[in-house]
Amino acid sequence: MGGGNLFSILISTIKSRFASITSKIRLWTNWNFIKSRIITRIREFFTKLFDIKPKHKDDYFTVFGWMISKKLATSIIIICGVVSIWYILSVKQVFAGMNSSNGVRTYKYNSVQLRLAKDKVRILGKSGYLAYEGQVDKGYASGQGTLYDPEGNMVYLGNFEKSRFEGDGKSYYDNGALKYTGSFHNNEFDGHGLFYRASGSLLYDGNFSAGLKSGEGTLYAENGSQVFTGSFASDEIVYATFIGKTTTEAGAMYTGDRRVWQGDGTFCIYMSDIGALYSGHTDEEKLSDDVVIDSVYVLSDTFRMGTWESSDLNDIRDSLGEPIYEGNSAVILPEAVAVNVLNEYSPAFSGEVKLIETRPYTDVSIVSGMDEDYSVYLTSYEANGLIYTFVSEKRDGNFRFYYMSRGDEEAE
Repeated sequence: MGGGNLFSILISTIKSRFASITSKIRLWTNWNFIKSRIITRIREFFTKLFDIKPKHKDDYFTVFGWMISKKLATSIIIICGVVSIWYILSVKQVFAGMNSSNGVRTYKYNSVQLRLAKDKVRILGKSGYLAYEGQVDKGYASGQGTLYDPEGNMVYLGNFEKSRFEGDGKSYYDNGALKYTGSFHNNEFDGHGLFYRASGSLLYDGNFSAGLKSGEGTLYAENGSQVFTGSFASDEIVYATFIGKTTTEAGAMYTGDRRVWQGDGTFCIYMSDIGALYSGHTDEEKLSDDVVIDSVYVLSDTFRMGTWESSDLNDIRDSLGEPIYEGNSAVILPEAVAVNVLNEYSPAFSGEVKLIETRPYTDVSIVSGMDEDYSVYLTSYEANGLIYTFVSEKRDGNFRFYYMSRGDEEAE
């Protein structure tokens, strides 16, 4: 037997010795084998874990007399932990890639991670639309930001504090037109601001409180001209401020369109842009510019005092007390003008008051006589140093307009 054959026999013997070891190494390093072993071990672990049937009294916890399986309690704790870790990792994975090109992170409105976010972010609404873009702190919109509606229209642009409009900002109509720019507090107009019509024209420049016009301000007509400058309360002109003013002072307050009636020592001026008229008595010994206003008529069937309002005389009686006068009365000139003006727009009264008048100018009427048989139903109250008179067509609990006048002592 040659040397070559001996060497081959030696190599074959060595291979046969190590073949099983090589096979085992190849098997142990195979990924499928490793994965199978891992899964088998995990399955065995959970099989033992969920074998929650106690076999001995030491396998129980005793809580307030109740016996709870130790394995069951441990299983529940582990399951909750696994689910929590899965949820956190899932949320993190979902939002990890949701950065815009400028690096602003996007969150859902109910995201846990949003509670920890700070600086500029984007927040998605329930249906997935962009609801907010701006500064946040501890889950609240805080600082500069922009709020959008589900249609993508801008709702508010400005400063936030704990997700409320606070400080300087701008709000918008649904059509995208600017609605208000100025100061906000607790989501409402508060402080000085400018309020615009949906058409884009400026309506009001002045002070607000709790979302309502309150304090000093100026109203504007659609064409941009000033209409009224004076006091407001709870979103309404304080008409009583005309009382005691001269016609010159009233002319500085109201600069809109007007119509004048004068007759038998009485004058009245209708301020069409604010739905009111004022009246007084002329004095031949005084210049007309010094005539003092003693009554102001509000051509509205709603009475407001502060934030309270009503269109029912029964409610007003409950608020102001018993009337100082109630009954039918022949109309005086300002009442007649108010009746006729209201009837021009809608049939507030069954008929107009016939006036004998001449018009030297288009907006001026000289009245020399009137229908003395035309009567209205009056209900008068005294409050706050003024007499409030509500004018109805008849006694039915409803009024068509009201006016304020100075009492006898005030008039003197």
